[in-house]
This record gives sequence, C-alpha cells and structure tokens, in this order.
Amino acid sequence: MAKGYWVVTGTIHTPLGMVPFINKFNAWLPTVGARLLIRDLETEVREGTPGSVNIIVEFDSKEQAVTAYESKEYQELINLRLQHSDINLTITEELTN
Repeated sequence: MAKGYWVVTGTIHTPLGMVPFINKFNAWLPTVGARLLIRDLETEVREGTPGSVNIIVEFDSKEQAVTAYESKEYQELINLRLQHSDINLTITEELTN
C-alpha cells in the first residue's frame, strides 16, 4: 500500500506562540501512526514563495493522512497555531511503480 504524506510549507510569525502547538502536535503524531520525516524551519527557498517552514509527515496510507487531518484532535490543534503562522498543508500519496 502506498504511504500518505502531509506536505506542509509556510511561515511562522511568532515562534514562541507556536510552542503549545508543537508540543501537542509531537505528542499526537504517534497516536495516529504518523512519523515526522522532515522539519526544517529555515528552508533555503530557491523558487516561489512557500515560506521558510517545510514539514513532511508520513502515514501508512493516504486514507490515514486524511482521517488524521479530519480528526477532532487535529482540528483543535489547528486553533493553537492559526494566529502564529500561515501554513499550507497538502495531502498526497507516494509514487509506487
């Protein structure tokens, strides 16, 4: 089965304001079977304007990635970061041949 991913880009405006979100997010990830693959808060952007944050979260399937995003717990977590960041999050699936 193909893995699912959250691909997150954006900008953090108030880093200290993100601490509650980050702590709860890191504790929540294992509860949904997710793994943080990449977290770079100072990305070297070469093209476009995605912001300086890049995060990739891996799930066992795209369906699990969607379910995790739509969960009540994650929807509550979103509220902890909204005023401190501008984030783009897409859900995608790994390429398998």
